[in-house]
Amino acid sequence: METRYSSIKIETKQAEAIAKERYGIEGTAVFMPGELDFNFKIQTENEAYLLKVGRPELEMDYVEFQTALLRHAEAGLGEASPKTFTDVDGNHISKITDEHGEERIVRLLSWIDGRLWSSVNPISGRLLTNLGKKAGELTKTLDSFDHPYAGRYLEWDIANALWCKEKLELFEGEEKRILTEFLERFEKIQGPYQLLRKSVVHSDVNDNNIVVSEDLANPTVQSIIDFGDAVRTQTINDVAIALAYAMMHQHDPLEAATAFVKGYSSAIQLREDELEMLHTLTAMRLTITVTKAAMNKIAEPENEYHQ
Repeated sequence: METRYSSIKIETKQAEAIAKERYGIEGTAVFMPGELDFNFKIQTENEAYLLKVGRPELEMDYVEFQTALLRHAEAGLGEASPKTFTDVDGNHISKITDEHGEERIVRLLSWIDGRLWSSVNPISGRLLTNLGKKAGELTKTLDSFDHPYAGRYLEWDIANALWCKEKLELFEGEEKRILTEFLERFEKIQGPYQLLRKSVVHSDVNDNNIVVSEDLANPTVQSIIDFGDAVRTQTINDVAIALAYAMMHQHDPLEAATAFVKGYSSAIQLREDELEMLHTLTAMRLTITVTKAAMNKIAEPENEYHQ
């Protein structure tokens, strides 16, 4: 039986046809994981691109926000940020109609060469500091950006994490105890937390959104990609999200966190009231992550990326 996911999924041959029809690019498509879009690396003879084909329910307001944000980041960071391309009609946002008659939003971005953070081993303190600096520079660049859609409600936003309390029945035993403890801790600091400074931030600096150079001896962070969860929220949330992944699998998580925060603070100064909440906020990001995974396991069992 065909599921909703399998009926809307874009195959590589379809992606190749879209790239040729809408952008005049002939190349081989390779599927890349994503949450809101079906992503493909389009490899031509001389260059590579990232083709993004939205799900049918993808909102135009969201895509317009994403496009404006990417163009702002590109203007501030240059090649360290993905570049947006126009289609054959000169539009940064393109549209197609799929085989079911549903409209799909399409975008083409530059492909940034390198390795994903998730494949880099070992992770040195120097690289963690470099990541912190790059993440801080991005936050500083976005500080001068705003958009009406940036204020939307987003379940992945740490500021909204208390919704996870309603899903605690998906867990049991020690897992449920740990999640409950951190949710209660987050609930208790809501007063001062709501007063922290806010800005538009990337909000998803995870190990699959960080591109590292191919240099094995002295690797550096080339770019932070995928702005799909960018949102206006407490600025410190961006640090907490990055730490949730930067500390993962590290022998000394606290040392790794210190190295990252050192780099981040070199680009944008963190405040004492923000740092006091960082531990709880990092735990809340992981709470959202495991809750989402448990929900997706039920909703889209064939979609391994979402689990």
